[in-house]
Amino acid sequence: MRRAFVATGAALALGAGADVRDAAAQRAVTSLDLSGTSVWYADSIQSAGGSVSPAVRFDWSRATVSAFANISRLARGGLSAEATLSPSVFTPSAGPFAGELAGSFGGSGHQDGTRTGQVLAVARVYAMGNGGGAWVGGGAGRTWDGSVWRDLRQGEAGAWIERADATALATVTPVVVGDTIRYTDVQVALRYPAASIDLGLSAGARAGSVGPAVGGTSRAWGDVSVVAWLQPRLALVATAGTYPVDLTQGYPGGRFVTLALRIASREPRRAAGDAVTASNPLAGAANETRAAGATRFDVRTAQGTQRTLRVYAPRARTVEITGDFTLWQPVALVHGNDGWWTTTQPIAAGTHQVNLRVNSGTWLAPPGLLTASDEFGGVVGILTLE
Repeated sequence: MRRAFVATGAALALGAGADVRDAAAQRAVTSLDLSGTSVWYADSIQSAGGSVSPAVRFDWSRATVSAFANISRLARGGLSAEATLSPSVFTPSAGPFAGELAGSFGGSGHQDGTRTGQVLAVARVYAMGNGGGAWVGGGAGRTWDGSVWRDLRQGEAGAWIERADATALATVTPVVVGDTIRYTDVQVALRYPAASIDLGLSAGARAGSVGPAVGGTSRAWGDVSVVAWLQPRLALVATAGTYPVDLTQGYPGGRFVTLALRIASREPRRAAGDAVTASNPLAGAANETRAAGATRFDVRTAQGTQRTLRVYAPRARTVEITGDFTLWQPVALVHGNDGWWTTTQPIAAGTHQVNLRVNSGTWLAPPGLLTASDEFGGVVGILTLE
């Protein structure tokens, strides 16, 4: 049961957390899933039931705190509860690089008396480019299977890429638990929002220990999810798939099918790249711009230093751009029949700061650009031209 809702909760946290910070102001996003689930533990023991899963995320300019809880009752397993708290602090960017210090604190309790817990600290370094990036990191902590605390160490390496509205993510995570359990998980994920539907796919494979002692020996898993937004704050979520043995806390692997009603305090679909944003808000600071209707941005050299700036915002009424190359004066873009808004400006080679706004809204970073905090605590896009 636990893994089914971990998958649901992770997706919920990613969607709910994809919000851009305005200066140093705090923002809170909350969600609630009301779910019905059928689970096959260790591919053999079947149980069904329901759950309530609240989630919340607080965002500042360079910090986030997210929390997720799940209270569920299965016909065979009785009442179960689990919760996770995940804070992160990000360093100022240095060119394409940025750092993160993150933590994860969680545990669970079950009606049969079993308990689990985990404490983990992780450091990551990101390298970000237009439309993608990569990171490496590592962490250490402790994990409890209800009877024994064990040391936990893990490494991380990953990369993401954004094309149009789709985001693809790949990770490699080697893990060592105590002195005896060693394994490496490789996972890939794809998210694609289409109109009022969000589609998600993920798959993973494990090398090393598989944990037959706690049930299930599969070395591969995957799931598919469909989020259908009925209203901006109300959605139906259907998820089905398999999940691996949790060797850190002694949970068996299995299969699951979940149907949930999701209630959000604000529209979680504000971000096309929410999987990236949850890991690194610096890489996702253009998500609010996408929510405003601008989904793509590019620059083309017309002649010499004359550059044509293009913003794809087919439903916008007005689009403006400003930057150090306009002396921070707003410039209105011209709308074309193909949905692109354009302007041609003299911009010298080098690194520039730029913002855009849609329909006279907030000045935001263009989608696909690296971001940085400006001297006023806001977020600007970093545009590098040759």
